[in-house]
Amino acid sequence: MSICSRFGLLLLPLALSVTLSGCGDSKQLEEKIDALERENAGLKATIAEQALQLKAYKSLTAAQGSLPDKTIVSGSETKSDSGSASGSGSNPSSNSGSNSSSEQPKAAHIFIDLEEVPQADMIKDLDKLGLFDGSSDKFDPNSPVSRAQYIEWLFKAYNLLEPESKKIRLAPQLKPVFKDVPDTHPQYKYIQALANAGYSIGYEDGTFRPDKPLTREELMGIKVAVDVGKALPPWRSQMEAVWKFSDAKQVDERFTGYVHQDFYVSGPKGSNMQRAFGSIGAFKPKQPVLRSEAAATLWQIGQFGDTQNTNCQSALAKLKG
Repeated sequence: MSICSRFGLLLLPLALSVTLSGCGDSKQLEEKIDALERENAGLKATIAEQALQLKAYKSLTAAQGSLPDKTIVSGSETKSDSGSASGSGSNPSSNSGSNSSSEQPKAAHIFIDLEEVPQADMIKDLDKLGLFDGSSDKFDPNSPVSRAQYIEWLFKAYNLLEPESKKIRLAPQLKPVFKDVPDTHPQYKYIQALANAGYSIGYEDGTFRPDKPLTREELMGIKVAVDVGKALPPWRSQMEAVWKFSDAKQVDERFTGYVHQDFYVSGPKGSNMQRAFGSIGAFKPKQPVLRSEAAATLWQIGQFGDTQNTNCQSALAKLKG
């Protein structure tokens, strides 16, 4: 055998080894390629997802950029993060020590019919405390108030302004006190509560007449009794002496003690009479009470000496902290 033949035989195992080794490298390479392709597919999916998020973000910021610098809330302007309310010309940081409008008690309504109504400020104060229900933007200040409506307002105002220990409680659902106010009546629970608390709010015939307009002398008889916490005897001579009404003789005898006492039930905005009717020379006791007049009497609860703490001004100050 020639040397070349022998050498070829010696190289054969080496060639086979190299070939087998090459086959192993090829398989590993294919596996790496497959892995890279899978990784590439994953990256493409991630890129596509990021692109969608970027598009959504751009749309959102574009929408935010079109918003105004102020927001109208219940008819009042509140500052946005980007600046002060229109027309203020002030630096928001300069007012950092004051309460923001969101911290102030806000009215539940924006009554559009209170212009030139003398009792407007008192009505708005009561509304800030949540006295008036409903969503109407009209208060109807010059409409007569019914007896039932006034009792509901009185009950709510009393419990808003008086401390917990003096609040009037709703009466148990027992037999109705008045034969014309069944338990299905909208103001039944308030009428029942005042009557159950001992206040004389009805008529001698056992009726309450809920839909009847409240008269001025009835207003004094009901409100002053709640202010002083008791029934008062007639006192015509003193009533005539302190008020000097030209029509004092027309006041029903049973209301004279309450009208007299109202002269002493005073406070920051005067007595019930003064808050409701202003300065008058004639009382007009049989005249229906207007809604604005009725509301004004509720701005304050209690008699002289107590009223500094039981009025809307004091209650709103407590809410502001």
